[in-house]
Amino acid sequence: MGQRLRQVVLCVCAVVLGLLAVDRPRSADDVVAASQFSIAFFATLLTGEAVIFALTFSAASSWPSLQAIDSHIAFREWVLVGWFAALFTACGLLGDSRVSATYGALLFLLANIFGIFSFVQLFGLASVGGRNRLLRRTLAEALGPAGGVVRRPAHDFENGPVVDAYLSALSQAVTSNDPTEVGNLVDQLVEAGVAAGAAENAIALHIDVLHRLARAALVSGADPIQATTCGRTLIDSVVRLCRSLPEPAPALGALSRYLAWLANTSLLMSVRGVASNRSARELVALSTDARLKILRCVDPDPKSATGPDELGTLLPKPLQVLMWSSDFAEFHGAHQAGAMYGVYEILTGTKFMGNYWDGASILTALRRALFGDGDAVDNPAADAARRAFGSVEEYDHFWALTSVAALATLRDCRVPHPPELVRPEFTPDRQLLGAYLRTFATHRYFDTAEGARTALLGLVSRTAVSGSASERVHHGRAGRAYRVPAPQVEPQLRPAAMILAVACRLAPLAPGGDDTELRAFLAALPSVGLRITAGLAARVLPGASEVARADPVEVVVVGLKVLTLVGSDTGEGT
Repeated sequence: MGQRLRQVVLCVCAVVLGLLAVDRPRSADDVVAASQFSIAFFATLLTGEAVIFALTFSAASSWPSLQAIDSHIAFREWVLVGWFAALFTACGLLGDSRVSATYGALLFLLANIFGIFSFVQLFGLASVGGRNRLLRRTLAEALGPAGGVVRRPAHDFENGPVVDAYLSALSQAVTSNDPTEVGNLVDQLVEAGVAAGAAENAIALHIDVLHRLARAALVSGADPIQATTCGRTLIDSVVRLCRSLPEPAPALGALSRYLAWLANTSLLMSVRGVASNRSARELVALSTDARLKILRCVDPDPKSATGPDELGTLLPKPLQVLMWSSDFAEFHGAHQAGAMYGVYEILTGTKFMGNYWDGASILTALRRALFGDGDAVDNPAADAARRAFGSVEEYDHFWALTSVAALATLRDCRVPHPPELVRPEFTPDRQLLGAYLRTFATHRYFDTAEGARTALLGLVSRTAVSGSASERVHHGRAGRAYRVPAPQVEPQLRPAAMILAVACRLAPLAPGGDDTELRAFLAALPSVGLRITAGLAARVLPGASEVARADPVEVVVVGLKVLTLVGSDTGEGT
């Protein structure tokens, strides 16, 4: 029974009892006799509630808060009815008003009936299951009203008293290393029946909790098994919530980016001795497995599915899959090249049959399928994709910007990769890095140094055309903030990555290939731009750091030779 309904029922009963007191007033002796029994029972219930409360809750408890408990057990309404009963009874007896005294005695009966309800409600909270039910409902109400459309920034609801109390309780449970309480708190969030309009707020809180658990495992010595078990539960819940969103790409992209960042951070902290190898290993495994699950949920026809939630793509609309794919490619996350197969199928309605390990160029094939002169795909999916991009120039511009973010956030190849942290598609393998880079490097919409300079100028200064994919993706992300330490940075603020993104499209794709145009493009750059590009190449491209920094052109050229490690035997994509 909701609080408002309880109050309405209470008022109706009080009115009915008032009419009954006026119609049939009793003598003072009858009122005193009835009130004695009522007051005794009232005191018994009050004592019982005090004992249960003292044994179940702490005075310093903020989750559940006293306000939430009171709202659930109707304590204030019960005491208020008892106070009115005592008031009317005393006034009636002192003023010799039979109606007032009778009404007071009847209110005592109502208070006792209401007290039984309050006692039963409080007794239910004495169990873990009862508290969890209350807290799930409290959390769901804080995230958004039932049936309402909620469009609030993430910081608005996360700064609210209920969510703040929940996060404080989580931090306390993590600090005290209480796995049972941590599991209960995660279950309360996952099982909270949030309204459809509040799903985005719920996802933001899911990601925040996931980050707190991962940080505790890496820094505070929390049990990594417990953290990753709860993490998988949270990730599965986010995927389910995304299916209720009209635009799931921003939330799914934020989770994908965070998971990639988490794997790289775990590696770095393990190497530096800040985190234990065990914690880093479990979090890397969580990241790679979860990103594979997300990939399967996006792919219209995945190779395998572990459950019904992975059947049917989450992102059937072109703009949604473009927004997600640009996020999925950041922070050197696992399975980023494989994700392009689902993107190709959603945008063209057909499957890409090439193998990126053999050097096949999926972006070139996608460009040809959408904007080719004689072999463009003609179906509703391809037509929708063409409308989303607008033109072949916007297609090239969008994927160039995506490659900028991907290159800028690659792992530092100079950091050693411990064997215990090697996972599928999370390895120091240079061929795997080459395969990832070739996804973008084989998208060649220019083939000369002059064309490269024009493309670079467009990346630096061009404003996205109104209605283009780049512009709509940018505005689709606006206003959606998530509390994760992996903020989105506009490509225009990454000049070194922009230069490297253009340079990789001129680099040879086969051993011994001609690098004349690449060297010409690099040599014509301003010295500052060339120097910062060489610094980025030395950090993310294997072999580049071994070249003398006195020749930044050679640093970039040598680093981009990683592209020749894939597809050299098949010649695909060259």
